Amino acid sequence: MSNSEMERKLESTNTMRSTTAAAKSGTAGGRRYGGVEQAQREQARRTALIGAASEVFGTVGFRRATVRSVCGLARLNDRYFYAAFENMEHLLRATYAHHAQTLLDQLRDAIAASPPTLDAQLDAGLHAFFAFLRDPHAARVLLLEVMGVSHETDLTYQRYLFEFAKVILAIADASVFTHEGGRVGKGSESGKDGTVNEEAQAQAKIVGLALVGAMTHAGTAWVLTGYQDTEARMVASCRRVLRGALI
Repeated sequence: MSNSEMERKLESTNTMRSTTAAAKSGTAGGRRYGGVEQAQREQARRTALIGAASEVFGTVGFRRATVRSVCGLARLNDRYFYAAFENMEHLLRATYAHHAQTLLDQLRDAIAASPPTLDAQLDAGLHAFFAFLRDPHAARVLLLEVMGVSHETDLTYQRYLFEFAKVILAIADASVFTHEGGRVGKGSESGKDGTVNEEAQAQAKIVGLALVGAMTHAGTAWVLTGYQDTEARMVASCRRVLRGALI
């Protein structure tokens, strides 16, 4: 066998060994430790940091929180924090978004599982909302800690306000419920050409935001007073507000 043939054979063997080793170690998609891919480890650390941030923000507040306190609670080195988040405000936005999205999902699931009447769906949504607020850390992040931090954080807050408003307006479905709880199929107000009335849409958006604000203030007071009123009283009272605006 010539030298050139031997070199080609060795090169081919080494390539096969490298490929096999990479497949076994998972280097094609990041190193594996204990059978866990790098992306999974990164997601697990991110989840741990958000969980720790919920407790820290919900206890001492965002403005008194530190990277060290969050990492200490999450049992992670500071370098993992900066690998996942730019700074503490970035973590605050991620933590708020986590809780806001969780609540949105719970509201939608509760409403979808309830009977198709106005009172039943309002009650289902309100019970889900106040049950969520029973976690004081999540409640504080959701209702208090993101206010007035920065323009970018305000935008995140506003974006979710619109999503919550959509949930409320979807329950009403542009006033398709009667006082007895049955649908009358009225639908969105439309012009003579069948197009949706832009003024009606604009007003509905404002009404939705106003109702989110009302529920937010009621929930905040409930949390800050130590849940003094019963959940049933909170639901019944807030239902009156929502029902009065939606029918």
